[in-house]
Amino acid sequence: ARLHPSYALPQLLAFYHNEENQPLAMRIDKWKTISSICLHRWSGKLHLQMPISYSEASWTGMLSFRDCYWDDEAARIFETCKGIVQYSHGDDDDECSDDGCIDLLPPLVDYDAALPFLTVGIPPYNGNGSENPYWHRWQELRSKNVRLFLGIGDGVAANVGSKCGGYPTSASLSGSHRIAVTIGTSAACRFVLPFSMKETQPSRRNISVPPGLFCYRVHRDHVLVGGALTDGGSVVEWARSLLNLQSDESFHACLEKASEIYARHSNSSDKGPDPSSSSPSGLTMIPFLSGERSTGFRGGAQGCISGLTREITPAHIMYSCLESVISRLGCVMELVNEARCSEGHVPSQGILVASGNALERSSLWRQMLADCSSMDVVIDADSSSEGSSRGVAMMVAGALFKRELGNPLATCNFEEPLLISHRTEPNVAARERWRIAIVRQESLINAVSSTWNEA
Repeated sequence: ARLHPSYALPQLLAFYHNEENQPLAMRIDKWKTISSICLHRWSGKLHLQMPISYSEASWTGMLSFRDCYWDDEAARIFETCKGIVQYSHGDDDDECSDDGCIDLLPPLVDYDAALPFLTVGIPPYNGNGSENPYWHRWQELRSKNVRLFLGIGDGVAANVGSKCGGYPTSASLSGSHRIAVTIGTSAACRFVLPFSMKETQPSRRNISVPPGLFCYRVHRDHVLVGGALTDGGSVVEWARSLLNLQSDESFHACLEKASEIYARHSNSSDKGPDPSSSSPSGLTMIPFLSGERSTGFRGGAQGCISGLTREITPAHIMYSCLESVISRLGCVMELVNEARCSEGHVPSQGILVASGNALERSSLWRQMLADCSSMDVVIDADSSSEGSSRGVAMMVAGALFKRELGNPLATCNFEEPLLISHRTEPNVAARERWRIAIVRQESLINAVSSTWNEA
């Protein structure tokens, strides 16, 4: 992914370049993630350097996803330390030695690595002989049959939990036709692609990630490609507050009027829209209330509403909010489809698996999403709620199955059947109107972006 202020690298760069932080920087022994801190304490191995998974390391923006090493360029900010340990990938990914681990970044292994100190439950004593308080607190974790796992990224867990984390055994190298789309507070569009660490050799295949998307590791055999918006459902909540729609009755009445605007627009007999035609609301909105991630990754980006007149009503503003988020997701989906075309192969028609409170509750947003993408939008009854938690459970179950039964298949190497509770089909005639909406929004972004302060 392109650099963004929310990633660890820019934050660490700012920290180390601030002269006021130098005394503190010289005292730092290790940088860790929250999950590695927890595992470090629970396992009682206080003298060991706890590794982190490829998945979690990807989320820092500092991992080379192709070979699963800390990126050399990113590591240069640690020039004052004694070097970054580059974990060598042998035949056994479970080997983890702490010899010589005096650097600042943790070593890297896969999330399911059976490290000895994570496969015997919580010990009663720490490595230094002191009592382990967690042994007394959680009796269920005392058993030697208890196994702990390294952390994984939330987006990875959400995709796997939404049944978009695998691909059919007969599928091509382009992977699954399922694309996970989430609109909660934020929004995201992601899909899983098979790409093994072993495929990074010169003679093996490679993948191309279009500018504007991210590519994170799921584990050693798969990557997650997609894009995210900082503001999704939060745009609607902002409009609700701005328009003083405090009661549920007034809020839903406004949404109903916005839905009527879209219905009139979709059923219009006008056959020849041109790029200069206006939105059904008369407004064009940029929904960057908290900066931009995909596709421009501009932290200093700001929101904008163009086209305000005396005739604009709260329903028009609410409609423009809904339209603006879908338009940005439409840009992300175009890049996602480009990434799915691996090595010239044209993938099968995609299907959008929707999740997140905003999408699950709003039939209008689902219809807009279907029309904009020209794909069916479905809600899976199994995974529509708590998708991330379900994804963690599925990845752990897959790792245990592989380990205990000697299954040679990678963890996410199959696709679960969908249990569809809702399906929204696209109105094909509306696709051209959405293309125009995206062009109109992009034109506004280009017109006002020079006024943004780069973060």
